[in-house]
Amino acid sequence: MGPLLLRPNYISPVWSGPRINEARGMTGDVCHGESFDVSVHEGLVNVVEGGPYGGVPLDELIREHRAEIMGDLEDDGIVQVLVMDAADNLSVQVHPDEAYAQAHEGDHEKTESWYILAANPGAFIYCGTITNDVDVIRAAALDDTVGEKCCRKVPVSEGDFVLIPAGTLHALGKGVFALEVGSLGFKTYRVCDWGRGRELHVKRGFDVLRTDSRPEPGHFGAFDAQAPASVRRGVTHRLFVSDVVDVRGGWEARTNGRYEVISCVAGRARICTTDGMVELPFTRSALVPASVGSYSIEGTCRVLRSYATRPGETS
Repeated sequence: MGPLLLRPNYISPVWSGPRINEARGMTGDVCHGESFDVSVHEGLVNVVEGGPYGGVPLDELIREHRAEIMGDLEDDGIVQVLVMDAADNLSVQVHPDEAYAQAHEGDHEKTESWYILAANPGAFIYCGTITNDVDVIRAAALDDTVGEKCCRKVPVSEGDFVLIPAGTLHALGKGVFALEVGSLGFKTYRVCDWGRGRELHVKRGFDVLRTDSRPEPGHFGAFDAQAPASVRRGVTHRLFVSDVVDVRGGWEARTNGRYEVISCVAGRARICTTDGMVELPFTRSALVPASVGSYSIEGTCRVLRSYATRPGETS
């Protein structure tokens, strides 16, 4: 089994910007602000695009070829990848950890990370709180002003990469184009929506809120096609890690007994294995099954190499 390109699932939230459409050459009146590119979560399952398994839902393919795809991992899900373009602020959200998600939602923890593909001058993300006083945050939730009154505004630019652990108050700010790499869960508690009138989930949001979580981005800089090739750790979490890989012509890696997800965040990449090859344009992702053993990436590009960690493993 070679690398698997997956058909994106597009949605158009109220905050949608045009950059996904532009990057993928899509025309028409519908602006797709969010693209779910790698997921087996209910309602968001991707279908294989092309190749011998074209048209097969990813969750079905995993059930039929579990060891071949997953390797020695015991998880039921796949590291999730989506792309978002914010023409306006996203809602301020918080996600549950594993214990809360299992007990109350029948889901898994949602910890995520954002790689900044582009950002307008002066753009920022909302990331953590400016106060540990939960009563102050609750008061702001009553009139839907948590974002302005209680959230940290962290400036970002192309090449920044930030981990958003479960329990962190967060939102993409207006003008930010980002690729998200996250864990298996997908439950979201919205605690501020800037007066847009959508449902809020204040009680459960405050059940899981961690006011001490104030992440800072790592700064990897915009991709420079003239700079040396490199492999740098982007984010590290107990559930997944993601490396920032700058490729100059070619780069080889091993899967080490588990699947990997490769996301092209600059340039254009080609993933090659003995069993097949996929082209990976800017913003697209592909799943590399564990069974390929080794693979190469060709091109002048920057990719994220993301994979689930094993219990007790940190890298």
